[in-house]
Amino acid sequence: MYALIINPISGNGRGRQEQPRVEALLRRESLPYRTFVAESAAEARTYARQAVEEKMTGVIAVGGDGTLFQIINGLAGSELTLLFACCGTGNDFARTLHLPKDPVEALQAQLHAPLSRIDIGRMNDMYFLNVSGTGFDVEVLRQAEKYKQAHKGLGVYLRGVRDAIRAFRPLDARLGFDGAEMENCRFTIISIGNGRYIGGGMRAVPTAQVNDGLFDVVITRPIPRWSIAILMALYVPGWYARTPFARRRRCKSVRILCPGMTIELDGELIDCDEAELELLAAALPVRIPGLPPRP
Repeated sequence: MYALIINPISGNGRGRQEQPRVEALLRRESLPYRTFVAESAAEARTYARQAVEEKMTGVIAVGGDGTLFQIINGLAGSELTLLFACCGTGNDFARTLHLPKDPVEALQAQLHAPLSRIDIGRMNDMYFLNVSGTGFDVEVLRQAEKYKQAHKGLGVYLRGVRDAIRAFRPLDARLGFDGAEMENCRFTIISIGNGRYIGGGMRAVPTAQVNDGLFDVVITRPIPRWSIAILMALYVPGWYARTPFARRRRCKSVRILCPGMTIELDGELIDCDEAELELLAAALPVRIPGLPPRP
């Protein structure tokens, strides 16, 4: 028995629109399920925990990246399999996995894929699937929020970029990797990736893999305000990570000390002064077609 958890307002109501198609697919596949309609983000997490308590086979999420964030925080630590039909605004995790854009086609592909496992991230007491970070990209997400009702996809975030350029200042922090000594760092963006994309298609961490047991981290040094637009033009396709003003590294854990910062976790904004991020290798059972073998 699977828990089918639907966020009806994902993608400006697309979650509700896709529910009949998803349920028709599950009936054709003779997959037993019980439907839960989450009227809030907290309810999606609650239903995922209920699925764990009832020892169900897994969860099928119908929603966007925010819905996946809530569900993974309900599933973390369990052995339930996660499947998903992404129909949100950005669908960045599905993009990382090269799943079909149509949510029902994506779900059908997963139903016929072999069981495998992917990594997840943990930040303090919260879990995430895709990308975390802080700096200018967080300001972009904050500014983009006001455009989500009227626009879709990458256009939402490009408007956020425009507004964020006026508001952002570089940040000062202390960083540590894999338990090593902390170092001072002034930066524009820190992106920490299990997945690759944020903001409906911006390639924040272009070399990240969801099953290699490591975070990919890109740190962008401070740059003049007038050049941020150039940075973001390179950021969208991921080319910025190869420029002289970015440095990259791979690690299993990251510690950030930055009083008053806001951390992004799969599009959710979390205010904190200190962040301890750890990669949990092979922590989540999934069925993803074409997933490369673990190193």
